Amino acid sequence: VVTRSAVAVDDGDQVDVSAAPVWGLVRAAEAENPGRFVLVDVDGSQESWAAVGSVVASGEPESAVRDGRVLVPRLNRVRGSERREPVFGSDGTVLVTGGTGGLGALVARHLVAEHGVRNLLLVSRRGLEAPGTAELVAELSELGAAVDVAACDVADRDALAALIGSIPGERALRGV
Repeated sequence: VVTRSAVAVDDGDQVDVSAAPVWGLVRAAEAENPGRFVLVDVDGSQESWAAVGSVVASGEPESAVRDGRVLVPRLNRVRGSERREPVFGSDGTVLVTGGTGGLGALVARHLVAEHGVRNLLLVSRRGLEAPGTAELVAELSELGAAVDVAACDVADRDALAALIGSIPGERALRGV
């Protein structure tokens, strides 16, 4: 699939808002059918159009061609600079939705170990009844966090408002 100006590769690039959704649609299709789609975005220059054939043949699932130069998305590991002040502060509460599930537990551990969060409110539909919750609370407590667990369907606006309203003022909500 070839698009024109559907993606930005540099700050200030103008994106064609009618072409950009095509990338999202085809990327989703490619994720479910690996190797069956190739996305190429060109800037419209003759050099870029001339490069389309070789880009398709390269096997790269996504490419952008600007002035004939082929660009492909890559993630690179970078070293962070020195540690900064905690984003959430140590006095407030951070609410983790789905907090007793696998991903929620990973997020909670990361918040405590890497960001210094000391007050967690783990929210899930089953609350303390969720499998592994007691072990998770013990682990997070050993890392220095005060952990509360609540059963709440976050899609229920009134129940969520009541839960948030129950957070003590001295541990005000600082993040979700």
